[in-house]
Amino acid sequence: MSGCRVFIGRLSPHARDRDVEKFFKGYGRIREINLKNGFGFVEFDDHRDADDAVYELNGKELCSERVTIEHARSRRGRGGGPGMGGRFSPRFGGYRKSRSVGSRYGPPVRTEHRVVVENLSSRISWQLCSGIL
Repeated sequence: MSGCRVFIGRLSPHARDRDVEKFFKGYGRIREINLKNGFGFVEFDDHRDADDAVYELNGKELCSERVTIEHARSRRGRGGGPGMGGRFSPRFGGYRKSRSVGSRYGPPVRTEHRVVVENLSSRISWQLCSGIL
């Protein structure tokens, strides 16, 4: 059976391979751990183990950071099955243009968080402000 990659988001810069290995202990055989700056990937031998890890570990704390655990998108961006976030995924509202600015993270989500910017010149445009933030 082919393996399945899991994405780890909000990963502490202090996290090491052994920390991630310990975090996923008990969720099946791990083929590979690939850590980047602030995120990483774990590849499992069995997709069922990856499913269990995503379901049970998402939102848990790893190295003092609450991480997000989800199925990784296909390496080619062509979709990897249900819920994987490929080009034709319903998660993105059907077909999405590749390489467009907002498509990388899906549609915007409204939260209760706001940013207030004060003391700007009256001659500044919102386009310039969005580039600053």
